[in-house]
Amino acid sequence: MLKLPANTIVALPIDQLAIRVLHDMVESGTWNEWNYLNEANQSALSPEAVLAIAEAVAWLRGRALLARNPTQSSDSGIVVTRTGRKVVADGPQAMIVSDRLQGGLHPLIEKKARPQFLLGEYEQAVFASMKAVEVRVRKLAAYGDDVIGVALMNHAFGTKGPLTDPTAQKGEQEGTRALFAGAYAVFRNPAGHREVDYDDVAEAAEAVQTASMLMRILDRIEARV
Repeated sequence: MLKLPANTIVALPIDQLAIRVLHDMVESGTWNEWNYLNEANQSALSPEAVLAIAEAVAWLRGRALLARNPTQSSDSGIVVTRTGRKVVADGPQAMIVSDRLQGGLHPLIEKKARPQFLLGEYEQAVFASMKAVEVRVRKLAAYGDDVIGVALMNHAFGTKGPLTDPTAQKGEQEGTRALFAGAYAVFRNPAGHREVDYDDVAEAAEAVQTASMLMRILDRIEARV
């Protein structure tokens, strides 16, 4: 059984407790959810701690880290899924970051980047996201294919650029230009010239989210122009 004091179990955030429960299930060879929870119930743990463990097991099921065992007739028969085994082996960071991307991305980024991100192809996800931004900027600015990259952003959002808001303050205009040009230079350019290894999956996710934010700015620009 999970070797933690009851007050620690109750105090832990649900995700951290769930990962500890998952490790405990793997180490103990747990195959039956009811047996696992019943053992906790019969231990010296408080009712609040047992309920917290039950919530942690539900959290694991809800994220497909545990699943019903298809070889067992009982609903309580469980197996650790492929995703669950990966979390045990590599840690929960990639799963947690992937959860952050669910349901919050601009549709054009969701379509381009999310499938690659879930496959672990983080560099390609970031590249595809920023390329989608570049394509949309070029289309909205009515430029030809010969205007590319940082130069495209600087032209489109320059002082007299077709996407610049003439009613905005000069500082805001310059900030928007710098935002698009800088994001492109940092996230798109390197991947176009060399292999980029995102050791920190959170950094890759935040790059994709940056592209999503740029797309939402372009939504407002499209509505204006």
